Amino acid sequence: MAAQPGGGSARDRAPVDFVIIGAMRAGTTTLHSVLSRHPQISMSRDKETDFFIPGRNYGRGLQWYLDQFDPALPIRGEASPNYAKLRDFPDVPQTLSHHAPDARLVYVVRDPVRRAVSQYAHSWNMGLALPPPDALADTHEYLSILDISSYARQLDPWRALFGPKRILIVDFDALLADPQAQFDRICAHVGADPMPVAALAAHNATSELSRVPRPLLRLAQGPLRPLLTRLLDQRMRDRLRGLAAFGPNRKPPEFPAPLLARLRQDLAEDAARFRRLSGMDFPHWSV
Repeated sequence: MAAQPGGGSARDRAPVDFVIIGAMRAGTTTLHSVLSRHPQISMSRDKETDFFIPGRNYGRGLQWYLDQFDPALPIRGEASPNYAKLRDFPDVPQTLSHHAPDARLVYVVRDPVRRAVSQYAHSWNMGLALPPPDALADTHEYLSILDISSYARQLDPWRALFGPKRILIVDFDALLADPQAQFDRICAHVGADPMPVAALAAHNATSELSRVPRPLLRLAQGPLRPLLTRLLDQRMRDRLRGLAAFGPNRKPPEFPAPLLARLRQDLAEDAARFRRLSGMDFPHWSV
């Protein structure tokens, strides 16, 4: 399948009504988990299908994507934060627009600097090879982290293809402070009835991941992932991860003050434009 500009034919349509496009380390796992309990919503079996990324699962075809959802439920949604990584995956907005031109989008964001630090800590806990924080600036990893935290830049192609009214921006701080109000907004945006939401539990928390032995993490995210997602729903996988968090706590290296200052400087212009674009204040942000 090769995506073409414009809406696809009926046989090209992907069976999804809304997509949580990011941002990475900003609460997408929490949104997927809570929305999966809504009686009208079928969230994808794989929390991150990465279906609309050419070179990932796109080649599996629309039937594979259809099989991600419960056919008995009327609203289908997924959450893949890789979709808001414009530097790494620039073709995603056009591909998704071709196959699901009527989809609603949800974009959850948090303090861009804290999100960047959280991404580094997550990757470090997973055992990925990373430059130490004091050597991170101007590396490929730094530019990738910077790109993902540049929310206005990330949204530009999505707004051009879907229009601003189809994109709901959710503030991570507001989600934690008043989850009911934010889930009311999300349900209304995707066409679902309101649902009661209690205090949010932590999902994919760095503190929990840091106690899961790295060999187990690599297995769960690599060879075992297809089997786990086929046999276990998200809640069971969360429980299994909690049971596996039996090792000593790993503490990622802290970002030195000069690197944090560099991040704030590099993100300031985009953060200001994102405030203007969204009409939201984000008073708790550090930039």
